[in-house]
Order: sequence, then C-alpha cells, then structure tokens
Amino acid sequence: MIVFHGLENTKIEGESAVCIGNFDGLHLGHRLIISVLKEEAKARDLKSVIMTFNPHPFKYFHKPIKLISTPKKRMEKFYQQETDYLVIADFNEVLANLSPEQFVKEILVDKLHAKFLIVGNDYRFGAGKSGDTSLLSKLGAEYGITCMFAHKLKDRDGKDISSSRIRSLLESGQVEEAGRFLSCPYSLEGEVIHGDKLGRTFGYPTINLKAENEMIPAFGVYAAKVKIKDRIYNAMAYIGSRPTIDNKPELRVEANIFDFNEEIYGEYVEIILYKYIRSDIKFNSFDELIAQMGRDKEEIQLYFKNIDNIKTY
Repeated sequence: MIVFHGLENTKIEGESAVCIGNFDGLHLGHRLIISVLKEEAKARDLKSVIMTFNPHPFKYFHKPIKLISTPKKRMEKFYQQETDYLVIADFNEVLANLSPEQFVKEILVDKLHAKFLIVGNDYRFGAGKSGDTSLLSKLGAEYGITCMFAHKLKDRDGKDISSSRIRSLLESGQVEEAGRFLSCPYSLEGEVIHGDKLGRTFGYPTINLKAENEMIPAFGVYAAKVKIKDRIYNAMAYIGSRPTIDNKPELRVEANIFDFNEEIYGEYVEIILYKYIRSDIKFNSFDELIAQMGRDKEEIQLYFKNIDNIKTY
C-alpha cells in the first residue's frame, strides 16, 4: 500500500476504483465495503484506493465526537486492508467549500482518476453536504464513473453496525460486542508512566497508562490482555477515578499483569479489553477493596482459562 498525505501530494498511477469515508474504527461494515472495492478493482483492472480525511470532518466543524481509533491504530488497520493506495486528504477550508461538481471533477476525476466509486447509501458530499447519491450518480455518468451505494451492514438482530453504535457500546462497557463489530478487541494504548505505587503495597502492582485514546470505555474492572514488545500477558485492567483511594476525579487507566514483574516505564503498550467484570465501586475500606480485587482476579483467570483460541491483536 502506498500512502499519500494530502491531495496535493497524491499521484495515482492509472485509473482507479475508490471508496470514500471516515472509517472510524474500521469496523465490519467498513471492511465489507473495502473488500467489495478490491474485488471490483481486480475485475475492472483498476487500482484500489481508500480515501479518508484528517481531521475527521466533525472535528473541523467543531462537532462533538470521540474517535474510536488512535491515529496509530487507525493506520495499522488501514495497512491490513492491503489496497493499492491510501489517500489521507486534509479536511480544510478548501475541501469543505468545494461544490459537489468541483469535488467530482477536481478530486475524483482529475486527482484520483476514478472509474468506479463505492460509498454508503447515505453519502453526502460537497459544501454544506449539498450533494447526495442521486447527484453523484448523475455526475458519475457524465465523467464515466460507475457508482455503487452500500447499505449499512446489520447484525443478527437487524440493527446497523456503525461507529456511533460502537461508541455507545464502549460507553456502557459492552466491550465484547464492540470487539465483534470492530473485528478485534478494543484496546487502550499509550506510554507506561509512574503512579503512586500503592497497588504493590497490598499485592496488586499495576502499570499506569497515559492513554492516547479519545474513546474511554465505561469505568470499572475488565478481563484484559496487555501487549508489551509483541508479548501478550493476561491481566486485570481498571478504568476509573479510584473512589476508595482518591477524592480527585482524575482518570486512571491501570492493569495488574499476571505473572509479570518487570519495570517498563516509558514503554508503549496496549491494554486489550475482553470482558467487563464490574463497575467502579467506592468501598468502605481498603480491606473490602482488596478482597474484591481477589475475587475479580479469580473471575478473570477463570474467564481466560475457559476460552479457547482467543485471538489477540
């Protein structure tokens, strides 16, 4: 995959098949569209191109959104798609103010050399989202672009799989279902930083993560795995404000890694979340907290013992 940052730097060799989207999380619905893109590109002897944006248009227009993927994880997932090209367009004033006609002519035709295009069936484009799929079909016909409009992928209950739904699942701690839709468990990523080392005084030493994620799942305790230098360990993860210990509303992301006793300050790690065990609770005493942590650990160890062939990422 060849990656272009900025449309001004983009040079597509030959004619192309293109899909366009924000692709936050690169969930199953996104992956299906990209798989269709690659199939159509191969059948038509075209280059396959993913076009996405930086920043997310919601960010540009100052609309509230918590992105699912960190920039690092997003790029990892894009590389997994193995298209010929990835174009990361700067979403700026110039792009935001292009008319639908200008977008098709200047971007799809002149810059990407598109002959095939696949987007969602609710796709809007051009200044003020003034262009819809009907206009896109008309403009595509004028420029020799075959347009395909994909319906949202649905789960077994007939509900749409979408980035917004995945955010809602994470906010409520439903990491197992979110992971299924993402095609991999959701992870928190960042540098291991120094904490107050209180956990080690009662037998549960933890790593403290300076999480880079915008989307922080529900506070509580999770069955987790921690990825450190390409090695993976079972762990008990905690997200919350430590109400039994602190009076501060400061977010803490911690993990007690099983069978691990190394100093890894400054390392970049992932805490991969598999199952929500319980909510964040304020206990009446440290003894109650320690006793509950023991029960949490036993439950998590049993959970991992009972699951065969867990796929980690």
